[in-house]
Amino acid sequence: MSKPTVTILTPSYNRAHTLPRVFESLQKQTYKDFEWLVIDDGSTDNTKELVEEFQKNSDFKIRYYHHENQHKFLTFFRGIDLAEGKYFSPLDSDDALLQDSIEILVKTWESIPDSQDIVFVCSLCEDQFGNLVGDRFPKDPLISSIFDMRYKFKVKGDKWGMGKTEIYKKMKLNFDDLSGKGFIPEGVFQFQFDKLGLHYFINKVTRIYFRDKEDEFSLANQFYDDKNAFGLAENYKAFLNTYHSKFFSNPKTLVRNVGGYLKFSIIDGRSFAKTINELDSSLMKTLASFFYPIFKIIN
Repeated sequence: MSKPTVTILTPSYNRAHTLPRVFESLQKQTYKDFEWLVIDDGSTDNTKELVEEFQKNSDFKIRYYHHENQHKFLTFFRGIDLAEGKYFSPLDSDDALLQDSIEILVKTWESIPDSQDIVFVCSLCEDQFGNLVGDRFPKDPLISSIFDMRYKFKVKGDKWGMGKTEIYKKMKLNFDDLSGKGFIPEGVFQFQFDKLGLHYFINKVTRIYFRDKEDEFSLANQFYDDKNAFGLAENYKAFLNTYHSKFFSNPKTLVRNVGGYLKFSIIDGRSFAKTINELDSSLMKTLASFFYPIFKIIN
């Protein structure tokens, strides 16, 4: 059997109540050469039985895997290892796609010359009420780094898209250090995109982001909790180690991220030496050393 062009990955933990929405939106896709990879991160609900029903009724390939709870980040990278598609898109277990979303992204990829060094095609999102989430890009296409998109062009809000599977596989992470540490923000790996190539931003809506403030399983509603201190410190560290050369053009942004790194490193119980030594840049080490006593007092 030939491999699909696209892998859609959905990590899921106790999401049997929202997975039908994801499935129905995939079933309606105009582009059919994709697989849906569902990785069950230790659910205690009826996720397994539900996905088995999806498999009986789908017109696309569905693969289901289960493992003990490891949190979304590690589940995500297991999905990358298992992905068979040339292109790869993560789709949360409580979201949905417009019916032509996969077609739009694949056709966009097919139109891009290899010489442009693109690693990800990124599009817009809307909420379940049809409202645009965040801002449009200043032009279409916008070829840019993630950093410049956010801090030069000032584009805010959640975005979604499709990358090359081979690019994801090139990302370097120490999973031994990250395993068993709870919630890890996606920035820990997403910032690496800017080391590997450019993003191709388009002003087309492809993902429906469902706002659900009452959902007790929604990480978005608990993102900056102290209980997530390890992952948040890792996220800020990844930002500083990727973008330290941007200090002289964006000093406030870098200083703000130094502050976030120090705050959550201290809450996480890291020593001064560990906190400083894990920064790659001499300048960031100096800034962190200068501000450390202040954050030690206020924390």
